[in-house]
Amino acid sequence: MVASLPVAGNAQDLWQQSTLTSDWGRLRTGLENAGVSIGLQQQSELWGNAMGGLSRGGAADGLLTASLAIDLDKAVGWKGGSLFANGFQIEGVGPTPLRVGALQLVSSIEATESTKLFDLWFEQQLFGGKFSLRFGQEGVDDELGLSQYGALFINSSFGIPPVASLNQPSGGPAYPLATPFVRARYRPSGEITLIGAVYNGDPAPPGAGDPQLRDRHGTAFRLNDHTLSLAELWYSPKLLSSLGMPATYKIGAWVATGSFADRLRDTEGLSLANPASTGLPLQHATDHAFYAIIDQTLWKTPDTGAQEVDIFWEGMLAPSDRNLSNLFLDGGVSWKGPIAGRADDVAGLAFTFAGIGANARDFSKDVVFYSGAGAPYDRGETVLEATYRATLAPWLDVQPDIQYVFNPGAAIPTAQSPRPLKNDLIFGVRVTVNF
Repeated sequence: MVASLPVAGNAQDLWQQSTLTSDWGRLRTGLENAGVSIGLQQQSELWGNAMGGLSRGGAADGLLTASLAIDLDKAVGWKGGSLFANGFQIEGVGPTPLRVGALQLVSSIEATESTKLFDLWFEQQLFGGKFSLRFGQEGVDDELGLSQYGALFINSSFGIPPVASLNQPSGGPAYPLATPFVRARYRPSGEITLIGAVYNGDPAPPGAGDPQLRDRHGTAFRLNDHTLSLAELWYSPKLLSSLGMPATYKIGAWVATGSFADRLRDTEGLSLANPASTGLPLQHATDHAFYAIIDQTLWKTPDTGAQEVDIFWEGMLAPSDRNLSNLFLDGGVSWKGPIAGRADDVAGLAFTFAGIGANARDFSKDVVFYSGAGAPYDRGETVLEATYRATLAPWLDVQPDIQYVFNPGAAIPTAQSPRPLKNDLIFGVRVTVNF
């Protein structure tokens, strides 16, 4: 016998409850009181490419996320301990490979269709919560390199910048592939946070083809690869918070060990495009980048805070000799409560820029010179995004989105397009339901 989920007593209850399926006859509340929280969220997207890119037409994708969080203090009396796991059902083919051809994925949930484990970790809080240690499996984009206000936007670059995702093996430990890791965080005061982590650098087993299929279910648990290490310093001034303009400023760096091929030179110093080249790229022992992030509230309505204007900015710089994209910039503004009576809605306008490294640009010029065909890389790919997230109920968000992509793929011929791609205009909507 299968018990059915309870239905809200009336329409008003339905639109006010925190999840679509409510409290499961108080089962959910009982579990939470025992330290167990269960989450189920469906994100569904429809896209239409109006001009440019690979082709006009539509695309549809989705992401079902199931999560389990256990507060070990409530569950078994283990002070400061917690467990967390989540997994994905990735659905459909996103707009980028099908319609756009950009380096920066149009949607942050685009990935190869599969069912995957992502997070699986244990965390221990110590010294009154000032220090925490976490280990298990996780993606970098769970905690590091993130902007609070940039999270509103749908383009994937507002999560992990292409300086990291385009250059790391198999895309690195970030959605949709996580790796084993250990992370330490220390908060000596309310203003300062120090955080550092070490990840296995390659989430997929060796082989050809799509790395997301080489670790189809997220259970490779690789430990024998090179590492990706990150460290960040966060500063949140109390003075700005007291003035009603809270801010967080972050500086960070990452270092990836292992071999990284030069984008221009071979082992003899010749251009790899030169017919006399050995064809063997010069190898670099490591890769690294430095970055900074700013999240700043500019204004909010006194007392109620029903309206709020926030800005964010991020910059990341890496060596150009071993990275396709070595410079990343993004920034934007969001307006919470832009319409009277809709305090939970948020509107935003933002940009991203993925710069192509000098060595990659020079290589593309050499290819044109020696072959007499093709086109060189542009200096970079730029995306403008305008979005509006409407919260229709605590469990339901609808988010129309528009993106304009300058120089998709940095505008060079590819296997999918023998001619440089034209600027792209794409429209979409994301619907998020929390069950």
